[in-house]
Amino acid sequence: MIRLSAHVSMLFTELPPLERPAAAAAAGFTFVESWWPPADDLDEWVEAVHAAGVGVSCLNADGGDIAAGERGFCNLPERDAQTFAAVHAALEIAERVACPGVNVLPGLFDPSRDRGVQLAHAAEVYRECGRMAAESGRTIVVEPINAVDVPAYLLPTPALVASFLERVDHPKVRMLFDAYHCARSGGDPIIDVATVGHCLGHVQYADCPGRGGPGTGHVSLDAFTAALASTGYSGAIGLEYSPGGPTETTLGFMRS
Repeated sequence: MIRLSAHVSMLFTELPPLERPAAAAAAGFTFVESWWPPADDLDEWVEAVHAAGVGVSCLNADGGDIAAGERGFCNLPERDAQTFAAVHAALEIAERVACPGVNVLPGLFDPSRDRGVQLAHAAEVYRECGRMAAESGRTIVVEPINAVDVPAYLLPTPALVASFLERVDHPKVRMLFDAYHCARSGGDPIIDVATVGHCLGHVQYADCPGRGGPGTGHVSLDAFTAALASTGYSGAIGLEYSPGGPTETTLGFMRS
C-alpha cells in the first residue's frame, strides 16, 4: 500500500530537527525522510525516529555544499573517496532506522571534460554503491533534478536516468522519481511515471509550478498516486514541498 512520507528537511522546519519526526507522527504520517545530515547529532536523530514510532523511507547521502550549488560528484574521479564515504555513512544510519533507500546525487556536468567519460565514470561509481547497499539489503536511488532549477545537473530527466540505469546494470540501483522535477522539466508526471515504473526505487512529490503542497499547482496528488499504483509501486511517496509557513496549515489534504 502506498503511504505518504514527510520530508522533514522541507516540512516541519519551524521546529528543530530532533522534534520533526514526532511532529510528523502527530500529523498522521507513518514515514519520514531527510536530506543529509538529518540532524547535527545523528545518534539523537535515530533515537528521535524510534521514539516517534515512524519509519524512514529514504535518506540522502551527503551531496557536498548544496547551498553553493553542488549536487553530488559521482562523475568526478578525484572525489570518489568522498562519494563512497558519504554513501557508507548514509547506509549506516539507514540500517539503524530500517530505511530501504539512499539517494545519491550524480553531480553537475563539468564542461571541461567529455560528457561520455563523466557518465561512464558515474556508472562505475553507482555500480560500486549498489554493491555497498546490497550488503545490508538497501537500495541506491538516482534522482533526476530539472535543468531549469539546476542547469548543469548531470541527469535532469526521468528518461535520462532510466537510460543511465541500464548502463549501471545493478539491481540495487534504481530511480527516485520526483513529480515536481518531472513537471518542471516539461513532462507530465502522471503519464511519465508509467514509462519508468519498472525501475522505481522511491518517489517524491511537490506540486508544480511553485513546489508547494497539493492543490497549489496542476499536478494532482490523487491522480499521481493512482498512476503509481498502476505501475505496481507500493513504497512511500515523500512529500518534499515548501509549505510557505507552518506545515500544519498545509495538511488539509491528509484529513480529506
